[in-house]
Amino acid sequence: MSKLGQIALMGQSLAWLNGRERSVLRHIGDCQTPRMGTNALYCQCGNIELHCNSCRDRHCPLCQGAARARWVADRMGELLPCPYFHVVFTVPHELVPLALANRHLFYQALFRTVHAALKDAALHPDNLGAKIGGLSVLHTWNQKLAFHPHLHCIVPSGGLSPERDRWIAGRSDFLVSVRRLSAIFRGKLLEHLENALEAGDLQGDSQRMHRALRKAAGKSFVVYAKPPFGGPEQVLKYLGRYTHRVGISEQRIVSVKDGQVRFLWADRSVGGRRNIMTLPVGAFLQKFLLHLLPKGMRKVRYFGYLANRDRGQSLARVRSLLSPTKIQPPPGPQPAPREPLELTALCALCGLTMSRIQPFPASMPPPEPELEATG
Repeated sequence: MSKLGQIALMGQSLAWLNGRERSVLRHIGDCQTPRMGTNALYCQCGNIELHCNSCRDRHCPLCQGAARARWVADRMGELLPCPYFHVVFTVPHELVPLALANRHLFYQALFRTVHAALKDAALHPDNLGAKIGGLSVLHTWNQKLAFHPHLHCIVPSGGLSPERDRWIAGRSDFLVSVRRLSAIFRGKLLEHLENALEAGDLQGDSQRMHRALRKAAGKSFVVYAKPPFGGPEQVLKYLGRYTHRVGISEQRIVSVKDGQVRFLWADRSVGGRRNIMTLPVGAFLQKFLLHLLPKGMRKVRYFGYLANRDRGQSLARVRSLLSPTKIQPPPGPQPAPREPLELTALCALCGLTMSRIQPFPASMPPPEPELEATG
């Protein structure tokens, strides 16, 4: 069982949990244990292995590794032979209470206004003067698991001309003016939230939210662009790091003992120095559960000419506009096949492919491997 699974099991009896929080904790606690059901795999050499099922909850760190690898491999064919930038959009802390009380609406507003700001800034003649596209990923945490909603965007350096008849290449060291981008983003997000408040779509005290919006209008909305990637491999590495990440990984949890959770966090103010924070299980879970996504919320989205509705046609168009030597997608691994219906694995003893005997549901205890092997 994972360390986060242990914490989840310890916290399922907390009185303040709602139904969905309790369900997520149950999934994480049961993941890859007999409670999720077990598959018995048999090899010709006589070896029998038991494999417990995964919960496949998108908030479970154990389940994200395979999903991340498959998703990243599927994206390989979509990469363009040009530099990529990593742009991060953050909001001031004055908006945190409003966001906590209206998570679904706030996350949707964040996606829409970030995408609009990027497209407007890139289309300006002082920048690219082009229609851009990209991918955005929602994160809601910082290193201490505090609530900190922000968007990571992966953007190709370049875009289609307004007439879509040529590719306008961007500079290798500059995407758009970050100052202009920040101002556009601030204006669009505050306008969106003010309109929602006037329409009565926001939950909470209206006067407090008005004050929060006025204070936020006087703050800087920090937007920063990281240096461009060196090649497709680095792009994929970053995609894997950000698309399927949850609030905390197993590696950061140091110990779970005597009702206390100790975990690592990096202090960015002093060069990422590692520190250890200790919290009671209940307090730790309160922080972790802040980052559950609303039902139906997609945390990874495309925008611009890479939007889902015409991504295939747009990618083909872009490649046709690039030089003939760059039309083909960069070499790399083929998209990973979808998980087969029959569970298969290689035998740890002889290396041959094992066959599934039968699944054992959670209500049926799996057989003892020793007894099955000798029978």
